[in-house]
Amino acid sequence: MLTYITIGTNNFQRAANFYDAVFKVLGYVRLPAWSEDWAMWGDENNPDEGFCFCVCPPFDCQPAMPGNGTMFAFRADSASLVRRFHSTGILAGGRDEGLPGTRAAYGPDFYVAYLRDPDGHKLACVCQPYSPETDKSVKE
Repeated sequence: MLTYITIGTNNFQRAANFYDAVFKVLGYVRLPAWSEDWAMWGDENNPDEGFCFCVCPPFDCQPAMPGNGTMFAFRADSASLVRRFHSTGILAGGRDEGLPGTRAAYGPDFYVAYLRDPDGHKLACVCQPYSPETDKSVKE
């Protein structure tokens, strides 16, 4: 359905460093971009047909602002990756918006963590289906 998502940043290098770190955890690489103030991450094996996440300064030259109620959720293959995404994001300059774990509202098989990137955009990382019985590294 989607080809790409682009979000704005007020500090390109800070945002690029943050997303380099969290996407590395999820197995995505920075793809070649159109200009020096544009960064894109996606599947290096399928860059033209896969989904891309992009960061750049806003085209209208106004300050970038996170959308109220806007959130981007990334899929993880395990709860361990969700935890690594969250801790890496914090170390890379993000802010905690919800520790890794299940949420009663979504059911016991939905394992998620929430972050704010350095510009304030809300991110989630989700492992579903999640099973605590097969999560061997809960105390990572």
